[in-house]
Amino acid sequence: MVTPLVIFDVDGTLCDTYSVDDECFCETASEVLGVRLRPSSWEESPHITDSGIVEWLWMRHRRRPPTDREVEMFVAQFEGALTRELERAPSRFSPIPGAAPFLALLQASGWRSVFATGGWAKTARLKLRAAGLPVEPLLASSDDSHDRAEIFKVAHARAVAVAPQPGRPVLVGDGIWDIRVASRFGWPFVGVGEGQRGELLRNAGASVVIPNFADLDASLGVLLDCEVPRPMQSSRGPGE
Repeated sequence: MVTPLVIFDVDGTLCDTYSVDDECFCETASEVLGVRLRPSSWEESPHITDSGIVEWLWMRHRRRPPTDREVEMFVAQFEGALTRELERAPSRFSPIPGAAPFLALLQASGWRSVFATGGWAKTARLKLRAAGLPVEPLLASSDDSHDRAEIFKVAHARAVAVAPQPGRPVLVGDGIWDIRVASRFGWPFVGVGEGQRGELLRNAGASVVIPNFADLDASLGVLLDCEVPRPMQSSRGPGE
């Protein structure tokens, strides 16, 4: 019997942490590099992942890649910034509506759910725990690669290694870069986003976009009906 598989992004998809993550990352980068940065400061980075952005920032401001020790120190300082913000304003680490019960419904319905993120594993687990979501399904992160496509490829490989007769995965994400990953690997895609974000996903090639997972039955249904996206190559937007 084929085991249906779904791969979730984390920030903006399962955890409503996109803004706090950007803010704390920017704060850390500014302090470590001693320059004034804004979240838009790394829009030109070829890899919109934590490790990819750090490598790009070092090359831009220090004319060399970061050392392993510098990356470790950056991750620790970033984790500290998130922890302080969690203590100050825990509401900024909320789950996307319906995320926890939807994950439970998927398990009860025979689906295997795994997570992949362009963030580092330590900080992703912090956000998942803060949002009341499981951390065990996190199979790949920025620790594995600076390339988002490679991160999702690793998550898929690790899921397939332990899943009996896995089916083609569905990728669920909130960013245009997630659409590109799904298109590259031929995976059906479900976008998560409201308002302008949702419209950006539709315009970028997502056949199905939901605002959240609050309607559990409808969310389960779209996993069966979604299609492989055909993104516009020039598209770029939030959540990448």
